[in-house]
Amino acid sequence: MPAPKRIGITVDCPDAAQLAAFWERCLGYTRRPGAAEGPYVTLERGDGSPDGPPLLTFQTVPEPKTSKTRIHLDLFVEHAQPLVDEMRAAGASFVSRAEAGDWTTRVLQDPAGNEFCVIGPD
Repeated sequence: MPAPKRIGITVDCPDAAQLAAFWERCLGYTRRPGAAEGPYVTLERGDGSPDGPPLLTFQTVPEPKTSKTRIHLDLFVEHAQPLVDEMRAAGASFVSRAEAGDWTTRVLQDPAGNEFCVIGPD
């Protein structure tokens, strides 16, 4: 089976431009050249090469989120609290915290209510 050229993750949300701006600020991704405003906004990191980090696309949909997010982003960092603080300042909300050994997982929600984890030591 041939491997995909690149992996992308698409997130349904009420306002693609607004949610893309949140993630752009928090992750250091940039809008993909030619990324149109409207129902889809795509962010990338790096030079756009096929072996680069996943693309993040935000798709405006009319229906609201109604349950736990089935697929979510895990952000692995050396020092978690500074990123958590920055993301909360950008509009994320804190959900929970769990510890396992030297690592702590902090579950947050982006402004559209999608869960994601910031994982790293205190």
